[in-house]
Amino acid sequence: MYGKTLAVFGDSIMYGSGNGGTGVGEYLSRSFGWKLLKYCVGGARVGYQSGKSWLIAQIRQAIADKIQPDYIVFDGFTNDCNMGDGKTCDVAIGEISEELTDIFAITPDAAPFTRCFRSAVAAFKEYFPAAKILFVRPHKMGRRDGEAQKIYGDRATEICAANGIAVADIYGESGLDTFSAEHRDLYTADTYGQGRGDCTHPNALGYEKFYMPIISEKLMP
Repeated sequence: MYGKTLAVFGDSIMYGSGNGGTGVGEYLSRSFGWKLLKYCVGGARVGYQSGKSWLIAQIRQAIADKIQPDYIVFDGFTNDCNMGDGKTCDVAIGEISEELTDIFAITPDAAPFTRCFRSAVAAFKEYFPAAKILFVRPHKMGRRDGEAQKIYGDRATEICAANGIAVADIYGESGLDTFSAEHRDLYTADTYGQGRGDCTHPNALGYEKFYMPIISEKLMP
C-alpha cells in the first residue's frame, strides 16, 4: 500500500479541526506513506447552504485538478443535520426516489442532502474509477439531535450500500458517544474554550482510539 495517493473530502472531522488540522487524511498518510490530497473544509455540507463549503464543489474541484487517487475517504451530513434555528435541519434531507443528477448539473436552489450525496457517490465512481472509496459515518454527537443524525446517517449508508461503497461505521461500531459527558471531555476538543469537549471534533485520542482503527481496517486489501 505504500506510495499510493489519497484524496479526502468532507467537513471538519475529515479536516482535523480541533486537532491542529490533523485529520483522517494525515493519520492515514503517516501510517501508510500516502500522498495526501485534501479537499475537505470545516463546516461543509453535502447539500447546499449559502455561505458554507459544499461537498459538490469540493468534488468538482478535484475533477478539474485531474487527480487520479488510489483511495478516496469522505464524510458528510454532520452539518446538514445541524439545526441552526433549533427546529429544522440546515439542509433538507430530500427524497431517495428523486432522479439522479449529474454533479455538474446540480444547482444551489435544488440541492437537498440525498440528491447531492447520490450525485457525489456517482461522481466518485465515474471520474475516479480506479479508487477504493470509503465513507466515514461519524460518531454519536451530543451537539446534534439524536434522531436527526440517525436519519441522515442511515440515508447515507443506504446509498453507499446500493452503490457498493464501503462504510467505516464509527456511529455503530466504535462506541464513541458524546451524549456522555465522560466521552465528550476525554475524546473531543475544547474548541469553544468552555473547559469541556465540544462533542463534535475528535481530539488526538478520539481519532486514534475510535476513528482510525475502523477506517484503516476498512481500507485494507
